[in-house]
Amino acid sequence: MPEVTAPARRQRWRGRTLGGAALFRACLTALPLIGARGAWLATWIIAAAFMAVGGRRQFGILSWWRRLRPRAGTLVHWMLAYRQFASFGRIMCDRFLVWQRPQDYQVDILGIDGLREVRRRRQGCIMVSAHVGNWEMSSFWLHTIAGDVGKVHVVMVRDDVEFVQNIADQRLRGDFTHVIDPRDGIGASLAITAALQAGDMVCMLADRVFGEQPAVEVIFMGSKVRLPIGPFHTAMMTGAPIMVGFLVKTGMRRYLVQVDAPWYVHLPARRGDRGAVVQAAVQRWAKRLELQARRYPQQWHNFYEYWGK
Repeated sequence: MPEVTAPARRQRWRGRTLGGAALFRACLTALPLIGARGAWLATWIIAAAFMAVGGRRQFGILSWWRRLRPRAGTLVHWMLAYRQFASFGRIMCDRFLVWQRPQDYQVDILGIDGLREVRRRRQGCIMVSAHVGNWEMSSFWLHTIAGDVGKVHVVMVRDDVEFVQNIADQRLRGDFTHVIDPRDGIGASLAITAALQAGDMVCMLADRVFGEQPAVEVIFMGSKVRLPIGPFHTAMMTGAPIMVGFLVKTGMRRYLVQVDAPWYVHLPARRGDRGAVVQAAVQRWAKRLELQARRYPQQWHNFYEYWGK
C-alpha cells in the first residue's frame, strides 16, 4: 500500500445531493410538461434562488473559477458560478427526461473500441470517471454504447436522500447494475475483487475523497489535492485494465461519450515500490481529469472548496 496522506482538514462533501426530496418531486411532476427547453429556462431561475438561499457551502466553486480565470474580477467569477449552477440543473433534469423520452436524445461516441474489445473478451475492467458531465446517466446508455457489457458494479456512497436514490436505482441503473458502498472497506474490497475475477466491469469515481478513504496528494490545476487510490491500487493488485470514461453534455439534447484506451498499473517486483507505482498512476489520472475539466469547465460538479485553505 502507498503511504497515504492525513487530511489537513475534512472536505465538505458529504455524499448528499443538495435540494432534497421536495425539489426532486417537483421536478418529476413538471419536467414532462415543460420538456428540455422549459427546463433550460427554469434552471436559470432555480440557480438564482439557490445562490440566494442555499447557504455558503456551495460557494467553494468560486475557487475553481479563480484558478481557471485568474485575471477576471470577482463579479465575473460569481456570474460563472451562476452559469455553472444552471448547467448542473439542466444535467439533473436530463436524468429524468432521458428516462421519459430517450428517443429525443442523441449520443455521440468517441474512442469506444477498446472498451468493446475488453468486454468481448469478458475481461474484468475498471472504469474510472469523475463528477464531470452527467456521470450518473452513463449506465442508462451503457449497453447501447458498448454492446453486451454483462454485469456492472458501481462503487458509490449510498448516503443520498432516499427518494432521490430510489429514483436513480429504478430509472437510470437497470437490473444489470449492482451498487457497492465503499464505506464498508473490507466488504467493498472483497466485492470489487470478486467482480473483476468474474470478468465484470467495476465503475469508480476517483475525484473525491469520502471520510477516511486512502488517498495520496497529487498536483491538480497547479496545486496539491488528495485523490483516492482505490481504483489504481485495485488495478495493480488484480491486473485489471483501467479505462477512463466521461459523459459530457454538448447540446440541449446531445451528449458525448469519451472512453480512453485501456492502461495498466503493473505490480512491481519489490513490495516497497508499490507506493510509488500507485502515486504515479493517480498523478496520471489527475492530469487526464484536468484536461477534461478544462475542456468542459461548466460541467465540473465539485462545488465545495476542492483545494482546501
